[in-house]
Amino acid sequence: MYWWTPENSSAINFGDYLTKIIVERIIQRSVQFKSLAEAGSNCFAGGSIIHLAKNGFIIWGAGFRESPLEEFRYSHLDVRAVRGPRSREYLLKMGIDCPKVYGDPALLLPKLFPEFKKETPLYDYIIIPNIGEMDCFTSYKNVVLPTLPWDEVIKKILQSRLVISSSLHGIIVAEAFGVPARLLKMTWREPLLKYIDYFESTGRAHFKYATSVQEALKMGGEQPGSIDSDALLKSFPWDYFK
Repeated sequence: MYWWTPENSSAINFGDYLTKIIVERIIQRSVQFKSLAEAGSNCFAGGSIIHLAKNGFIIWGAGFRESPLEEFRYSHLDVRAVRGPRSREYLLKMGIDCPKVYGDPALLLPKLFPEFKKETPLYDYIIIPNIGEMDCFTSYKNVVLPTLPWDEVIKKILQSRLVISSSLHGIIVAEAFGVPARLLKMTWREPLLKYIDYFESTGRAHFKYATSVQEALKMGGEQPGSIDSDALLKSFPWDYFK
């Protein structure tokens, strides 16, 4: 399977790397990274990477990063679930079948990893920047970089009263475990689409984002949403991983 990794770097990106961790927990064995240049089928299990797909690729819980205005390299995909209704809408407009099954696989973390539990808070808040915005937060306190080990990021989330995040998966993981979270948009390096896609998938089309840490602290966490995690897990492509 494929997950996005930073170019020319040995670092991971928390949200993208979680796709590997989640699939390995589901199938109870390791998975192999398969680059987009390799021939044959591939699986996208999360991430804003559908635009990178090729004909026949399996899509489970992935989404678009921005509106698909460019010419893509596929005319048919094997879609089992997508992150949200915006991703489904774009695929249907391309003539690609897409079931009405929504959810980012990271929402399954509490079900798949019962060893992770909320703890007595050590932090009033933490900030998780998007990997492309880390340079904006060098002078802030309580910053948790998305390039840290995935389990360390989760532990920090579970030790916090509030997660302020421009990393989409910072928000998703926090909300999955019942930790209040607020989207932070201090730059427009990341398009808003993927955040809209996620919030709409959880029934919150009217979510609000903060434009500063101070504003996020005043706003507190977004109102909780809901999603059918059982349907998401049921749609997992077991046939591909046999």
